[in-house]
Amino acid sequence: MASRRTSKKVRAGYLAVFLLTGLFYYEFLGAAPTPSEKPEELAWWRPAGWVTESDSTLLAPLQEMAEATYEAQRKGETDRSGLVPVVLFAALPIALTVLGFLLFESTWVRTLLLALGLTLCAFSYYGWLMPGIWQLFTWRWPASLLLTAGYTALFAMAPALANDARRRSPWFLGLVLLLLFVPIYLMSTEVTGTNPTLYLNTSPWPVVTLIGFLLVGLVLGVVHFAVGLGLFVRQALPGVRGLLVGGALAALIAVLLAEIPFEARRFGTGLLLALAAGGIALLAGRRAGPGDVPLAMTFLGAGLALLASIQLGRWQAEAFQAEARNEIAPQVIAALDRYHEDRACFPDELVELVPDYLPEIPMPRVGWFRDASEAFNYIDLGSSYLLEFPGVLWVQCAYSPPYLDFSDDADACDPSETEASGVGAWSCEIKPPELW
Repeated sequence: MASRRTSKKVRAGYLAVFLLTGLFYYEFLGAAPTPSEKPEELAWWRPAGWVTESDSTLLAPLQEMAEATYEAQRKGETDRSGLVPVVLFAALPIALTVLGFLLFESTWVRTLLLALGLTLCAFSYYGWLMPGIWQLFTWRWPASLLLTAGYTALFAMAPALANDARRRSPWFLGLVLLLLFVPIYLMSTEVTGTNPTLYLNTSPWPVVTLIGFLLVGLVLGVVHFAVGLGLFVRQALPGVRGLLVGGALAALIAVLLAEIPFEARRFGTGLLLALAAGGIALLAGRRAGPGDVPLAMTFLGAGLALLASIQLGRWQAEAFQAEARNEIAPQVIAALDRYHEDRACFPDELVELVPDYLPEIPMPRVGWFRDASEAFNYIDLGSSYLLEFPGVLWVQCAYSPPYLDFSDDADACDPSETEASGVGAWSCEIKPPELW
């Protein structure tokens, strides 16, 4: 009984230390105020930027390393000395996460600890090497990093979480999958990288979708799926032979599916996928042994759920962008053309097209939930214009019409003084670009 109480105290103390470490990292590594802000006027929860503002002699060598790496990156050069402070500060959350896995057996607690550890590692990187991003986006950046780390932890622990939920009841497993992966689908269509007023979408850079889903999520989905198939083979073949064949098959399947997360097969990415899938299949196969169907099913199910939810969201986002570019925007463009044909100039604002040329100004769609900020952005350039709408990821779709030639003394609204040349052009493709 005494040992149990001691164990509870140790765990409680550990959690307190980890949480306090998180608060310290946020305050210490968080970016300094912007030039227009006064430190004494910052909200109580805003970090003071100790890393960039402190003139401590203890921090000076680390600051110089970070600045050298930052300047090298800005000039397109290579300088890795800035990784020293990053590694030094990442070592503590990594050690705390490993210790937490030893202290706690609960898969859910381990997932939370992994999420916190990954977040503090991200704080270490951006606090030292890219404080400008944090400074520019203020509270959105740590929120985005925390959410990305949370999903990364969920993806990494997905087979164990599914196995834990399965042991409770099939209904609980279904509820867990629904609560974990439906938001993935929705966020894949909602998060945009081009409209800073979409506050709930962690604008302006969708780090959650880009890194959390389309990179880490798809990679781990492929690995889990490949491991699941490898474990099925392990069940059919006893002994070392089944273990080796299952591991080799998992590695091969991961390589064959490499084009799901990556634009094209590359030796380096294929090798990493093969090593990850093969290694996990060997470790899991040694523990499971022949006939352990549930373990294989949890890996296979987790991989399929990840790949399906992320890919469905991706395809839906592409469909929204294609609709906005090819169906909705052409209505506005046609109305602008008719306006120009009648008046030989473009309107100052889109609202001038209503009601003579359009009954109302249509809106592009970014996600299922409509937002007033999703309206077209129109800029009158005199002889031309820009018509823009926010897309997913880092895509800002912009259309410009054919160039109009004016004589030196042309009247801006005289049809006889203008002549169109060239063709209109979009700055974006129908689909968002492949980024990995």
